[in-house]
Amino acid sequence: MSASIHAPPTTYASRAAANVLPRPRRSTISGVPRNKDAIARRFQLPSDNQGLTYLYMPCRLRRHYSETRKTLSRLGLPSPRVLDVCYPVNGMVGILAHNDYVEEATMTLSENGISLFGDCDPNDPILLKDPKFDSDTEEVRKQTAIMIHQTRLLKVLQRLRSPIRLAEARSFIAQDWITQADHDTFFASSSVTESNSFSNPKRDTE
Repeated sequence: MSASIHAPPTTYASRAAANVLPRPRRSTISGVPRNKDAIARRFQLPSDNQGLTYLYMPCRLRRHYSETRKTLSRLGLPSPRVLDVCYPVNGMVGILAHNDYVEEATMTLSENGISLFGDCDPNDPILLKDPKFDSDTEEVRKQTAIMIHQTRLLKVLQRLRSPIRLAEARSFIAQDWITQADHDTFFASSSVTESNSFSNPKRDTE
């Protein structure tokens, strides 16, 4: 008499596991662009309109930086094109973009019924709404506003890849956003390493 062969009992877990489809593998290549425009820019001559610009617009609520990025992306502003998100004062949000992208970003926002504030100087002491600055002189307030803006810009540089970082730092100097001393100290700092050059460009500024 031949020995009977018994199959192992079938459970819900085993049936579910058998029906799980493998997830598509994500590319692990760093810096691979997600769209054709980004690919094309790699083969184009550098623009004559170098530099970065902050665009300021109204906002009713101050949300987390990543949530604001997602919202802007849904409106048509891809997250990789937004280098920084900030809230200078209540009711205002600012985004940092390359000069080449400013016109397109402005048009996209306008199509969504969003109007930008006029010329807004990020170094203007009027942006200091914290009561702890109320007793300071106008000159001290101005220097404080400049220092806060410079600190933010240095954080932005910290997140950029090496080839872009140096060019944008020079742009910041040309716009009087940082000084040459700030530039030299930043690039001489031991904290600015090659490993930081490949950090996530979407990481939010604190």
